[in-house]
Amino acid sequence: MARKRFLNIHNSDRVLNIALTTKQEQANFTKVTRINEKKIEREMDQLKEKSTRYNKRNKKHYLIYKERYGNDTIQEKIFNHGGYISYYADGRVPIPIINKLAATPQSEAVYLCKKEFTLEEVKNVHMTSMATRVTIDVPIVLPDMNIYDYLFSLYPLRYHVDKVNISFPELSEKEIQERHKSFYVFYNGMYHLKAKYKYQCFRYLQEPLSTWKMNIWLVCDSQKDLHMVEELVKKDNKRFQPSNLKDGEQ
Repeated sequence: MARKRFLNIHNSDRVLNIALTTKQEQANFTKVTRINEKKIEREMDQLKEKSTRYNKRNKKHYLIYKERYGNDTIQEKIFNHGGYISYYADGRVPIPIINKLAATPQSEAVYLCKKEFTLEEVKNVHMTSMATRVTIDVPIVLPDMNIYDYLFSLYPLRYHVDKVNISFPELSEKEIQERHKSFYVFYNGMYHLKAKYKYQCFRYLQEPLSTWKMNIWLVCDSQKDLHMVEELVKKDNKRFQPSNLKDGEQ
């Protein structure tokens, strides 16, 4: 039986390193807001009452955004009784939150990708990676963004990021400009980046991110969009089969 190949540092197994998902699948979580926090708090209190030696947890996925004046009480309860917790930060994750993530069996810290991370932000990512999974959210709008800028910003985070989530925000009639139109297609009332350009973005990022052991997730707009990207992946995947590698490649 052939050995299963895995993504490792320097990607010596030559893994293609792409996972496909859709916006609909990605949105399968409960976003914690001021509107629903009372309802969530009641659910957490019910779980606390049923807990004995260990905290009882549900199977729901909660998304908590870092806020300057967040509700610490509801956050504490979610960390104690939530099934899976994603903590989203535009900047640093506070040390108390890192400790809570470390104590939560299924959790992740999600950082919004920036053009440049400060030294303190880089240290924060490194520290968080020792406590939980780290995901970097990379939204791309073409041609406004230079893909290679992301490589420069992610370089200091190498080996400390588990997952890079590459998404492509749809544009409205008000947002679309002439420079965008060759890259986007209009349907369902919005402009969506064409599948071939999504895959191009992946190809630009693939080699360095794979070398840095960052798993790449490409977010598609729909199942149809996913299948179109999937066909491009299948064509490329043949190059990464062991039988197709050139002499000296591993």
